[in-house]
Amino acid sequence: FCLKLLVFSICCESPWVCLVMNKTRTIYCIIFILQFTSCAGLQKPTREPVSLTLSDSGKEKRVVEANPLLYYNYLMAQIYKAGGDIEGAIKSYRLAITFDPDSISLMFDLTSLYVRAGRLDEAKQVCLEIIKRDSSNFHAHLLLAGIYSGLNNREAAIEEYETILQQNQGYEEVYIYLNSLYCELKEYEKAKENLREYARLKPDSPLPYFYMGRVYSQEEDYKRAEKNYLKALKMDPGHESSLMELAMLYERQNNPEKAIKIYKKILSFNPRHVGAQGNLGRLYIQEDKLEKALEQYKQLEKVVVNSNQIRLRMGLIFLEQKKYDDAMAEFNLLLAGNPDNDNARYYLALTYEGKGELDKCLEELKKVRLSSRIFTEARIHMAYIYEEQGNVDKAIEIVQEALEEKNDEIVLFRFLASLLEQAKRYEEGIEVLQKALKIDRESEDIYFLLGVLYEKAVKFEESIESMEKVLQINPDNADALNYIGYTYADKGIKLDKAEKLIKRALELKPQDGYIIDSMGWLYFKKGNYKKAIKHLEKAAKYASEDSIIKEHLGDAYLKNNLNDKALEMYERALELEPEKDELKEKIQDLRNNEEKVD
Repeated sequence: FCLKLLVFSICCESPWVCLVMNKTRTIYCIIFILQFTSCAGLQKPTREPVSLTLSDSGKEKRVVEANPLLYYNYLMAQIYKAGGDIEGAIKSYRLAITFDPDSISLMFDLTSLYVRAGRLDEAKQVCLEIIKRDSSNFHAHLLLAGIYSGLNNREAAIEEYETILQQNQGYEEVYIYLNSLYCELKEYEKAKENLREYARLKPDSPLPYFYMGRVYSQEEDYKRAEKNYLKALKMDPGHESSLMELAMLYERQNNPEKAIKIYKKILSFNPRHVGAQGNLGRLYIQEDKLEKALEQYKQLEKVVVNSNQIRLRMGLIFLEQKKYDDAMAEFNLLLAGNPDNDNARYYLALTYEGKGELDKCLEELKKVRLSSRIFTEARIHMAYIYEEQGNVDKAIEIVQEALEEKNDEIVLFRFLASLLEQAKRYEEGIEVLQKALKIDRESEDIYFLLGVLYEKAVKFEESIESMEKVLQINPDNADALNYIGYTYADKGIKLDKAEKLIKRALELKPQDGYIIDSMGWLYFKKGNYKKAIKHLEKAAKYASEDSIIKEHLGDAYLKNNLNDKALEMYERALELEPEKDELKEKIQDLRNNEEKVD
């Protein structure tokens, strides 16, 4: 009520008003004395001018004849601003300026409101008007440079900062702003020259060397970056920014021991430094020092207001350590505070899985919301558990339901196709992948899996066509090269082309057991059994758990009359694939031959 009364009084003949302006902003002090009369006794507003003494931006005072509506609009602007109505405040300031168009202070206030409202182009125009009236106004140039930065006009911002330094080189913050802009434009030499000038201005300050270190770090000149950080620290051993940058530099150089040492030093100066604590905990995890990481996160939890992320990391450490009860406690606490924390729920499900409580795991995974970014991952994990339990049909059902909700998720199409492949429902799998290709026609993975399913559906030409499509997208896809080459070799056709394809695949993956097997099998098909054995023995070392490679090696041994070795390979292959009748027949034939010889 008093504020409204004050505003009303400004338009009456009774108040005494004093206007005071300081160097950077306008402060209106209104001292009024109202005669306590009835409302009927108040006189009508007047527009007669009032003599006022003004001071703008530190210049000599000036006397103006001010219209009372100036104060009315100024005070209305303050009311609007206090109420959060920035647009209303802007309107009132603009009206106030019409009654005092020479007031730089009012223009500054209007500019700051334009910035707050995101109306940077209008802020720029007012700021330019201020500079037009007073070209040496430091604050105007500084504000205009910030506006240009907000408009992504870095070159203009740089020009303003350089103008400031031409007028007065003593503004320390300008060197820092300039450095940032030069680095954004990757003009590193200019950034370094600017910082050298800064160092000449402030020879005892660590800041020029700190920022110089950051410039060299961006250039990936880590040796010079380290040298400058160390120079900054020589001037100020407790300069936290230099210590943090130096530690992160050591991390980028894969030197975790030095980084850990620096983070510990930071914490010796400032035990509550959140960044150092968090990075130290992360490094301990990377170094598999989980107990130390846990201890660090417990300390961090004490100083962080919102410790949810810390609690989540602690839970993950417990999960990694197989301390399932401790992990469950952390995840359940997070869910108690926020039942919609899908990350905590997902990791709680993994904790139940670790404990072997699969029903509870599936129950938690099912609760992950459709809107969550990990919804797809949760549904795939559910399907994986059912698959591991041998319930492939249920796994297929889960993924199909997920696809009804997320029909553009390629990973769901791919996983569903692989499940249908297991269930030997090849035609359905092919149909699923064809739908996926309507979403992504350039997916190597989809075309590759489609080729596999075509081959299992005994559609040889379609299989080769899909694999060739993979190679059109990526000519260096070693698996597709190998697949076509092996297919030709296994069928005994186009053996020269097959050899060329497999050799290229081996160039790309020289230690891949399956590709080495393909080359061995190609030599087998060409009748070069010695070369076949050489490659197949090597393949068996790289892929020791593959029954087909062992069977191939057995066949090659048999062709070289190494019957004992052949029998050994067949028996080892049968251990890996005990239901394969063809292996049983080969073993029986060899044993029968041994009996005949005896």
